[in-house]
Amino acid sequence: MEPIVIVGGGIIGASIASHLKDDERPVVVYEQDTVGSGTSGDSVAVFVWHQSTPDPLSHRLRARAWDTYEPLIRDGTLSFEQIGTLDVAFGAEGATMRKEVAATLDSFGVSASFLEPESLAAHGLEPAAVAGALYTPDDGYLDPSEIIQHFLKEASSQDVTVETKTAVTAIRIDADGVTGVETEAGFQPAHAVINAAGPWAPAVNRMVGISLPLRHNLGPVVVLQKDAPFTLPFIEFEDGLYVRGEGDRQAFAGQFGASYDEADELQPDEARSVAHDFYLDIDARIEDAIPRLSGVELVNEWVGMRTLTPDGVPFVGETAVTGFYVACGMNGLGVTLAPAIGEVLAEMVGSGSVNSEIEEYLRPGRVEKMGSEGL
Repeated sequence: MEPIVIVGGGIIGASIASHLKDDERPVVVYEQDTVGSGTSGDSVAVFVWHQSTPDPLSHRLRARAWDTYEPLIRDGTLSFEQIGTLDVAFGAEGATMRKEVAATLDSFGVSASFLEPESLAAHGLEPAAVAGALYTPDDGYLDPSEIIQHFLKEASSQDVTVETKTAVTAIRIDADGVTGVETEAGFQPAHAVINAAGPWAPAVNRMVGISLPLRHNLGPVVVLQKDAPFTLPFIEFEDGLYVRGEGDRQAFAGQFGASYDEADELQPDEARSVAHDFYLDIDARIEDAIPRLSGVELVNEWVGMRTLTPDGVPFVGETAVTGFYVACGMNGLGVTLAPAIGEVLAEMVGSGSVNSEIEEYLRPGRVEKMGSEGL
């Protein structure tokens, strides 16, 4: 029986493999490097109930993902540090918007409130520098490597094979759809091929002549450390800078990067370094607004990459090429959504019962309705 092939061994590919473990067909995961070595490994790994533009279907996917994560956290399989998210406004207009968002999230069942500036000192911020913040206290961070290893361990209990250091170099199709993949190790016939290649997804799509409007942005991250213990929530500023506590002596400081309209397709394999201006921006933000980070030292840094879609919703489902599926364009929410995306796509490939609203919400062909270059 020809297998289902998954291209990409990051958190999305691992989740799909785990959810396909009971399928009657074997599953093969091809990873060009080591599992979790791409975007998943560069993630700051926050699970967020927070949404800046609340969407009930996105909330449903998060709730579905949490249904997987919560028991694994409870039994100690996965670590989780609940630190909360502060979405910080600088002015009155931003504060008003965040009050409205808090009310909407509350209507979804999310624990959300608006904190006035004087309440933010307890979270490490300078009240005089901000106009308040949307607070979602149940957010926190996970360990992507733990999640990937758990999913792959679950997958390996059945007929799932993971081939690392093995790049997919071509995907073969005929008039009826996908027939298999060419790899560095030779040809592999396939019943279906799933593109879960993260930032490499556009290149994989081109192997079958598919064009989806995916773009990339860059996310510089620096790791800051102090000798004395401290805590910080995940703090998002409205200009795109963020900080996130890590343990009791470190914090990650990063930037969300360009919006979709300002982004472009980039080369994922290109070596990149943190720009000098980013160091200056972080130093200035610490001095002005985050007194708790005063005196930190830089101990590590990297530049991550996110894959974006025009509407901020991932592309998940079958494309115009029969048997070719995509699970890409996570918009920085790969860790948050991975269990739900894996479950939904496994249902699609296995002809399971897929919720019609969710299927339409994630459908790759929706870009045609947006006037973009579609399938």
